[in-house]
Amino acid sequence: MILKKVHRDFENYIKHLIDKTIIKVEYAEIDYQKLNGDFNEKPYYFTHFSNLDSIDFSIFLYSKTNEKIEIYWDDNFFQFGLGMKINEKSDFSDFKIWDVSNNLIWSGIIGETIENVKLNWEEVTTTDEKNGKSETFIYPQDISLKFSNGIMVFISAAAFLNEHDNEVFGMCDNLTVTNNEELARKTKMIN
Repeated sequence: MILKKVHRDFENYIKHLIDKTIIKVEYAEIDYQKLNGDFNEKPYYFTHFSNLDSIDFSIFLYSKTNEKIEIYWDDNFFQFGLGMKINEKSDFSDFKIWDVSNNLIWSGIIGETIENVKLNWEEVTTTDEKNGKSETFIYPQDISLKFSNGIMVFISAAAFLNEHDNEVFGMCDNLTVTNNEELARKTKMIN
């Protein structure tokens, strides 16, 4: 796989996360209660794994130096991949925010600094059924964040197709996140 300038530029942009001390984490989900007329406030990001969450579209990381970092599923490189914004307005609207700073995945990194980031690219070829023309895309599938205390967090543009599946599938408009590398590999979040 050969990365073009646009891919290298995104890798360099992702590196802006390095040296950021995280003080708060939030998830953004579709406001299902508002959509369904159900006003019983409850999050939908839980999965049958205690330390693997499934988020509709965005994770917000807040830094000690007042940056708001949004990691979200994006279609910049291909229909489904990862995107990131720093101190920019989200592309999404009508969402519910959940503070997850104290949950199992994130509590160990609050007050810690991101020491390293690793972005993994995937290559996919699509074929137009009408004309048979094929096109190849390279897109960011997942990212790992290594913190100053050694904890790693893995974020992938992937989803469970059914509630009790044991593996996720890429090319979905969803994010999965865990701090357990073995679980990330077992569920196919990362290779």
